[in-house]
Amino acid sequence: MRGTTSREIVLMAREAGARNVYFASAAPPVRFANVYGIDMPSRSELIASDRTDEQIRCEIGADALVYQDLDDLKAALRAVNPAISSFEASCFDGHYINR
Repeated sequence: MRGTTSREIVLMAREAGARNVYFASAAPPVRFANVYGIDMPSRSELIASDRTDEQIRCEIGADALVYQDLDDLKAALRAVNPAISSFEASCFDGHYINR
């Protein structure tokens, strides 16, 4: 979800009467652009590209922010399918697979 959308959702929750808004993402923060053809914002447009989690929390106006940990995500996927040996997670970690 885009940072601008996240900010709007937090604002809508507050306008609806929420005293506290806790924002949780089932994915790690997207910090890097995808270079393999997926249409997504450039790195400079990504809210997490150059911000800490605390800075992102402030930017979207949430009281707390929780992201999925990339290592935990990989471990969960390996638990479901032990045959998985590698992941393409470049938008999360910036490690691009050689083409």
